[in-house]
Amino acid sequence: MKVRLRVLLGAMMFLQYAVWGAWTPIFAETIGKRLNASGAEVGAVYGVLWLACIITPFIGGQIVDRLMPSQIYLGIAAFVGAGAAWMMSQQQTAGGIILWMWIWSIAFAPTLGITNTIALHHLSKEGTDSDVRERDFAVIRTAGTVGWIAAGWILGAMLAGKPAAEAGQWRPFEEMQLTAVFGVLLTACAFLLPNTPPTKEARDPWAFLRAFDLFRTVPGFTAFMLISFVVSTEFQFFYTFSAPFLADLGVPEAWLSPTKSVSQMAEIVALAVMLPISMKTLGLRKTLVIGVIAWPLRYFIFAIGQPLWLVVLSLTFHGIGFAFVFVTSQLYVDRVSPPDIRASAQSLLTLVTLGFGNWAGTMFSGWLKDSFTKFVPDPNNPGQTIPGDVNWSAIFLIPGILCILCALGYWLTFREPQGAAGSLGEAELETVGA
Repeated sequence: MKVRLRVLLGAMMFLQYAVWGAWTPIFAETIGKRLNASGAEVGAVYGVLWLACIITPFIGGQIVDRLMPSQIYLGIAAFVGAGAAWMMSQQQTAGGIILWMWIWSIAFAPTLGITNTIALHHLSKEGTDSDVRERDFAVIRTAGTVGWIAAGWILGAMLAGKPAAEAGQWRPFEEMQLTAVFGVLLTACAFLLPNTPPTKEARDPWAFLRAFDLFRTVPGFTAFMLISFVVSTEFQFFYTFSAPFLADLGVPEAWLSPTKSVSQMAEIVALAVMLPISMKTLGLRKTLVIGVIAWPLRYFIFAIGQPLWLVVLSLTFHGIGFAFVFVTSQLYVDRVSPPDIRASAQSLLTLVTLGFGNWAGTMFSGWLKDSFTKFVPDPNNPGQTIPGDVNWSAIFLIPGILCILCALGYWLTFREPQGAAGSLGEAELETVGA
């Protein structure tokens, strides 16, 4: 049963991130080329998911904390998302994509925290201490990274047999078709998961409001959330515009997603090996700082822009940073939250980082790209302009500098949770939630 549980939880994570990783690495490049979308339009498309992370997480967290088994909610959301992704693949305007992206994002956004909650819930039932539980969670979460990589390579294989689309040449978006397929598989997986019922101890119908008490009761929590917000804004420069950047450096369209999967390959090593060691020997604060420092190293190499092999190698810093920052943040929130509001507390983290932070980052990065892009006349539409040459060096220097400031902020303000093995005990958790 223990092996079966880990296989199911690993499959859940694999498909959860395959659904996301099928389209995110390359969609900015394909809609930019096939629809001649500007940086602002690309930012708006990507920003829909982050707006959904502002609107929906507390709804999802509240439902699974109080009303519905988590695996049922996950299955329903995955099915709705699969349909929306397929419709998105057929759209021929940025407006049409944004409409269906809203439906996909509203379904998908709450599941980012809910899948973590499902995994941590069943691992905690085994009665192991926090170190063992967090180690097992890191391994299971690694399956999500494998899913992201697999999606990228499958998409690359799908595109390899087709000629690269010319500017303004439309065809259905293969990445969204693949997203729909993974969504159907996630639906099936969700209904095979063991039951994860609402918390029996939960009596407060407004659990999501209690999550805000963490700002008042947990030392350093406010500073942690503010810095995490800024970190998330800079994360979007990579998410949204690394594919067009690599394409400008000469990476073929079919190889964009597989090339970017270098980031997730490094993430596997970071999650499975480096993160558990760092958590145990260095603690949360130093782990966070190391993760944030990895990102400006990558951005400064991007700003140099050559040689190509060094730019591709620098993608590994993204994987290290993602594991050390985002997964560590999730574990930190899990440690300092009372058991009966952990799903809502994870939703609060999602709201601040994947919600407000990432939305602000997509808007900021899109505006900045247009500011450093030379627009040229559209040969097919007299009087109209389309994006031309981009000053990538100027674009990537800015998030690099801001990430260094965030690392300094974590170092000066972050407070380690106290207690055995660096985590809060049950009595302390009750005090935090009081």
